Amino acid sequence: MYKYVAIIEKSQIIKEGLTYLLKSHNVCEQIAKLESIDDWHFAFKDEKPELIIINPDRLKDNDLDKVKSKFEISDKTQIIGLIYQYFGREVYAMFNNIIYITDPENVILNKIRNKQKKEQDTGEKLTDREKDVLKLLLKGMSNKEVADKLVISPHTVITHRKNIIEKTGIRSLSGLAVYAILNNITDMDEINELQ
Repeated sequence: MYKYVAIIEKSQIIKEGLTYLLKSHNVCEQIAKLESIDDWHFAFKDEKPELIIINPDRLKDNDLDKVKSKFEISDKTQIIGLIYQYFGREVYAMFNNIIYITDPENVILNKIRNKQKKEQDTGEKLTDREKDVLKLLLKGMSNKEVADKLVISPHTVITHRKNIIEKTGIRSLSGLAVYAILNNITDMDEINELQ
């Protein structure tokens, strides 16, 4: 259990939702809900948070190291990025872990409770065939179209989809698109071609 947690996010709805989730699962004792990093001094006097959940757009110049230095945040502090738009890989790499706005409750709680970054947030890597299926799904193909393209049965495509969801913890295509970009399965140019 964390003693102090900071949520740094502009959206009141998201802050309240995360607060409810953390409190209802006894993840922490106290939560400071900040709109920006500049509100830091109002929330913490002598205490330092053990967990910071922050939307990267709340960072000035996308520089987490400056923030850590300025506010004397220890390397033991868990810092999790809260993502609901695309940022460059260098931004994602700053955080101990990433929470996507589309993550289900159990995935969010696992990421918050996990003190170390898992391999790209999820554990197991996708197989080459799962990557092929994912790329085609991101192109807007149906299960049958993917099956025809890869010369496999639609049932096998469904199995691959279930495995992808289980391994990534992501159910939405938009969330899987972000996952695919971050894991070099596809890139923004290929995603933009799909539009």
